[in-house]
Amino acid sequence: MKTALVTGATDGIGKATAKKLLLEGWKVVILGRNPNKCEATLSELKRISNEVSAIVCDLSILKDVIKAVDTFLSENTNLHLLLLNANAIANKRIITKEGNEQNFAVGYLSRALMIKRLQDILGKTENAQILSVVGMDFSRINFEDLTMVEEFTGRKGLTRWQWAMNVYTREFNERNPILLNLYMPGLVKTKILANEPQPMRIFVKLLNMIVGISVEKSAENIYSVINEITNNHKRGTCYAWRKERSFPKVEMKEGDQKKLWQVTDKILGPFILAN
Repeated sequence: MKTALVTGATDGIGKATAKKLLLEGWKVVILGRNPNKCEATLSELKRISNEVSAIVCDLSILKDVIKAVDTFLSENTNLHLLLLNANAIANKRIITKEGNEQNFAVGYLSRALMIKRLQDILGKTENAQILSVVGMDFSRINFEDLTMVEEFTGRKGLTRWQWAMNVYTREFNERNPILLNLYMPGLVKTKILANEPQPMRIFVKLLNMIVGISVEKSAENIYSVINEITNNHKRGTCYAWRKERSFPKVEMKEGDQKKLWQVTDKILGPFILAN
């Protein structure tokens, strides 16, 4: 039986994909921030299959991420799919108790930390893969202002963690044989759209009414991509809907790719070494 760990799985795309995986005979571990939502989602998913469990974790807190990963590792011996889907847009500048800007912590740092901590189990699992869900909007981070003291906006908070995930994926695939790919779901009718920064919120809402797809359709697309990646051993590429597309072009200065890797290691190092 294949095992999946799905973040942001108590609502939207994550929840719909967890359902789809269970229907296809997978074992699924869902991860969510809210204990009540985790419990309610778990009860709902158990109507499909008993091969499902939940871990509560605030992805903005890296110590919580470590605890969640350790809980998963204590209960599982393989991991075929790490679906990094969670995203929570903060339109106000929030600094976590660990000193990170919240959007960056949730969207990028938690993902990089989970990847690092789960590398061993992924490497030992045949046909394992990591799929990271991102949007289509990217802006280069300022390495001299990682907490966005200057010129913070919710949109910048969103687009810069997506830039970081894009660049990190390139470097990871140069260093590691584990399959790591990006996935762009397109416009999906989820609650996260209500938190899009203005003026994007109005634009996205109107566009979503015209071309937006349901979370169920998005889950079907993701499942198709998961199988495509497995069957063709794809790595370091990007998918939109069900199709492979050119890897998104982003603004990069010379040395950015290596510099991001080094900065990431410096931030995450203490959390990994502590365990």
